[in-house]
Amino acid sequence: MAVPPDSSSSALAIDLVLEGAGSDNLTTLALEHARITGGLWLHRERLPQRRDASGLKIGIQSSIATDPSGADAVDLADLSDAYTSSTLPAEFERSAKTTSPRWLRIVAEVERRLGFVLEPELFSNMLFCAHLGRLEDPHIAATARGLLPTFRTSDVRGLYHFFVSMRFACDVDCTAVAARARLQLGDIDLGVLPGVAELRRITGRILGSAAAGHVDPNVNRTHGKNNGELRRHVFKVYLDDHAVQGAELDRGLKNDAVVVLNALHPVLLELRTGLRSPTEVIGLHEYVEGRPLARTGHAEIADIVAANLAYATGHLLSGAWREGTRYYASPEAFLFGFSDLLAHFPEVGDAFPLRDLLLAALEDRSSADRNSLDLAFAALTRRRLGEDATAELTRLVDRQDDDGAWRDFSPLFQLGTSSPRVYFGSAAQTTAFAVLALTDVDIAASDTPRGWLDEVLARWQTLAQV
Repeated sequence: MAVPPDSSSSALAIDLVLEGAGSDNLTTLALEHARITGGLWLHRERLPQRRDASGLKIGIQSSIATDPSGADAVDLADLSDAYTSSTLPAEFERSAKTTSPRWLRIVAEVERRLGFVLEPELFSNMLFCAHLGRLEDPHIAATARGLLPTFRTSDVRGLYHFFVSMRFACDVDCTAVAARARLQLGDIDLGVLPGVAELRRITGRILGSAAAGHVDPNVNRTHGKNNGELRRHVFKVYLDDHAVQGAELDRGLKNDAVVVLNALHPVLLELRTGLRSPTEVIGLHEYVEGRPLARTGHAEIADIVAANLAYATGHLLSGAWREGTRYYASPEAFLFGFSDLLAHFPEVGDAFPLRDLLLAALEDRSSADRNSLDLAFAALTRRRLGEDATAELTRLVDRQDDDGAWRDFSPLFQLGTSSPRVYFGSAAQTTAFAVLALTDVDIAASDTPRGWLDEVLARWQTLAQV
């Protein structure tokens, strides 16, 4: 068996070549050097071996801040150690002594919103495995395999959750990304019946999250907040169906365009492989705060998928993408999510000129002040659409630290719609997506059955005409 080349040796070789390279090859070599050194930094961090003070394997952990700049950000791993140790981490002690204890206020604000003491999160590990799980770099692949156990069996009857415990509601975003991660790493094998059954168990939860009906944004106010417009048959972020968790963990019925794009991946995969029929009927069930009886309904899978594609497309066409989404502040996160869906399921683009719309949106953002994660997503969007991303990648590499990491605070997800919002980000997460953006990835599906999405596309076009 061939032994993979040592990435550190490759980086050294490129260093030597860079010194004498001509201008034609300099950019290509610089991008490759950045990819290798970024991968090496992730490897040196020994992410799968990270544990909190109790011994729990926690892998990648976000830092949280109440400002998108990351001012006084608090690392969840350090916070977990503070709660399980007799002494506070040194940086916490220094912060409390040399400045106002702002980190205490940040923690208090987050815990007030969550309703429980902060604890390690699982979502960053899910994202790493879902997006980098199949990269050929041996160090990246080993890291992904090592992170999988942090969340693999954390589900409750097919639903996954953001934090390590069940003190917070399970959600469709974590469920979909965890499913994709397990598929990427071969942990769910669709070539055997147990793998088929496991995916069906998970996608059944996703499909069952579709909203039973439409609710006007002026009416959809529960749990002390405005949940925004609820669109019929569009996936909800939180199910609030009381099948796994009770009313005390309900979060309100709401949609999010990036969550929708993430949730469509495992559902479309199941349709493409013929493991579900587009005409299968799904029962819908949801509770509204203050009402004793559930709101119910039913829909065929084709109607549900069409409604979600229409919702995501509407977010793009309306220009609302420029403001991000409820849980994803970055406009580029949405653009990448949509382009990634098109790359994996190109038939989605047969009904509407989505590729042109996404490229136009990228141009609209080309002069924006982007952080490193935004640049990585912009580059990934171009690459997923088959375009050259050298301009974005060059700007991204300019932000790389000497040791290979990208450390500027670049939050991917956020909590809350009222001020102050809480932002989640980490150097490991940003570096991972930067490495992905710098990597040539072939994701074209082989042996795709003809016409597998026709029923969905027909219903989507009908919705567009209404």
